[in-house]
Amino acid sequence: MKYLLSILLLSYFACRSPKSGISNLWTSRPNADSPLYHVYKIDSINMYYLIYAKRANLYYKIVSQKKEHIKLDNKIKISNNYSFKIHSILPDIKIGDKLIKSTNSYISCYYFSGSTKICLERDSITDLYGADNIIGLYYIHK
Repeated sequence: MKYLLSILLLSYFACRSPKSGISNLWTSRPNADSPLYHVYKIDSINMYYLIYAKRANLYYKIVSQKKEHIKLDNKIKISNNYSFKIHSILPDIKIGDKLIKSTNSYISCYYFSGSTKICLERDSITDLYGADNIIGLYYIHK
């Protein structure tokens, strides 16, 4: 009887909706189409937010321009996971006919809007990223 009751209780909690306050066992697992990035730090410099995220032991610095007067529901928070749709924002360098990826160059800092200097961290972050589903410091479900 104990085993039957245990199985029923486990089944009940495992199948409940994540909105009910009990998280579903499968909500934190990323799928192949939308990997989850764990936000561990948020910083800002001049007109830009820097969102530091980690996924599969890789570190990302996501640059997002600050937007005035935008108040959306999904503000990005430290220690939360998000399905960011990121892409590199660093330019490739062409020397003669040779194309050199910015991540393979010796350049470690880039200027945005003329005077905002954002640097790589060569020991952990070797690229700067933008995200299609971030506006300012807000996550957009796309």
